[in-house]
Amino acid sequence: MDTKNWIAVGAAGALSLGVAAGGAASVANAMPLIETVSGLTVPGLSTVTDDDGSADLDFVVESDSIVSPASSPSPATPSPASTPSAQSPISAQSPASVKSPASVQSPASPVSPISPASPVSVDSPPSPVSPASIPSPASPASIDD
Repeated sequence: MDTKNWIAVGAAGALSLGVAAGGAASVANAMPLIETVSGLTVPGLSTVTDDDGSADLDFVVESDSIVSPASSPSPATPSPASTPSAQSPISAQSPASVKSPASVQSPASPVSPISPASPVSVDSPPSPVSPASIPSPASPASIDD
């Protein structure tokens, strides 16, 4: 690929990346965390006050649905002692399996027929002699960057 083509591809890529970043920034600006007009807030965040030159950020949980109270541990009760189970009876020996019969030999497949010989191909005529080519002009000296 030529150098000019690479420059064009790079410029188009940078332009499309800039358009995507600009769109992402405008979408992020349209999504407020704390809405002062309608009073909508993200749970746990409140506005930052800057009355005396310092900023305070209050992070307060106002709902019991977020944090559940700690449950008290249940008292440990001992389990009753287990009784041993009865010994299971020994199973009887299974009878020996019957031997399968020997398999029968399959019949031999028939011999395939011999294919006929291929016909002899005809020689192609000799190709004509090509005319002599003219010498090419000398190329100018190239400049390497």
